[in-house]
Amino acid sequence: MKKIVFFSLIIISSMILSGCATNENFVKQHNEWIGKNINDYIARSGYPDDSYEIPNGNKVYVYNKSTRYIYHGSPIGFGYFGRGGYFGGFPMGYGFYEPDVIVRSCTLFIETNKSGKIVKWGSKGNNCIADEPGK
Repeated sequence: MKKIVFFSLIIISSMILSGCATNENFVKQHNEWIGKNINDYIARSGYPDDSYEIPNGNKVYVYNKSTRYIYHGSPIGFGYFGRGGYFGGFPMGYGFYEPDVIVRSCTLFIETNKSGKIVKWGSKGNNCIADEPGK
């Protein structure tokens, strides 16, 4: 039962958010930055979390985004609202599930050449979605 409720919430949330923030929009947004200057990207997106030089002399900028979601359990039956005792004449037992914690993350890597032009990018994680559709 717990898994059914959990997956139902995930599916409903995904359907609601699917028109707003998608991986397809994320890819489109970042593909549009290829050939542009990293300073313009930084002005729009903020400072990176890290950067380093790679063996070919190019520089990689790293952006990390991580969010934790906590889903609280659901009552197992009518009248079960807590631990022990009675509520409104209904017996109260161990009616709530333990909370579930889901971590959603995305790490974005942007590679630039020596002149600061973005030459390629890549990402990894389970939450690489566009922040603002169409931008």
